[in-house]
Parts: sequence; C-alpha cells; structure tokens
Amino acid sequence: MNKGTIVITLEGISFEDTDRYRAMIHTLFQSGVFGIRNGKAILNFDNEGALAEIELQVKRWRRDKPMSETKLLEQFKIEMLPQQSTVAKSI
Repeated sequence: MNKGTIVITLEGISFEDTDRYRAMIHTLFQSGVFGIRNGKAILNFDNEGALAEIELQVKRWRRDKPMSETKLLEQFKIEMLPQQSTVAKSI
C-alpha cells in the first residue's frame, strides 16, 4: 500500500477550533466519505457549526454504465501537534 500525507495549515484560529476541524475530518474518513464513487455525501451541521449528520447517496446501478465498488480508506491517523495545525496521514 502506498503512503500519503495531507497537511492542512490554518492560521489565526484557536487550538479548540483546530481540534474541532480535526474531529470533523476524522469523522469524514471513518464514515467513508472519501471513498464514495457514483454518489454524493450531504453534510449537515448543527447551530454551533459542528458536524451533526452525514447522508451518503450512492447509485447502485445504472443501465448504461457498470458501477464501481465503494472504496474504503482502511488505515489513517490524524495527529494533533500542540504548536501546529492538524496533520492527517495515511499509514
């Protein structure tokens, strides 16, 4: 398996906000949002801006085109560095 790294640098925000964004990104990975093929994800947020619900809509069959399988990202980790922004890594 190939390894990949995603680094997101956020300036001018608090550590708490950075942690909130990290948690949302982590939830997107866990729920398989980044592995969707032939579909979409609808993200719903609560009145405080926190991710409240993820709705996945995937087309299972279409007459004119064979459907691909949904791919899952099996291994990843998201780290918090005290003096830096969120770092998400594929392992």
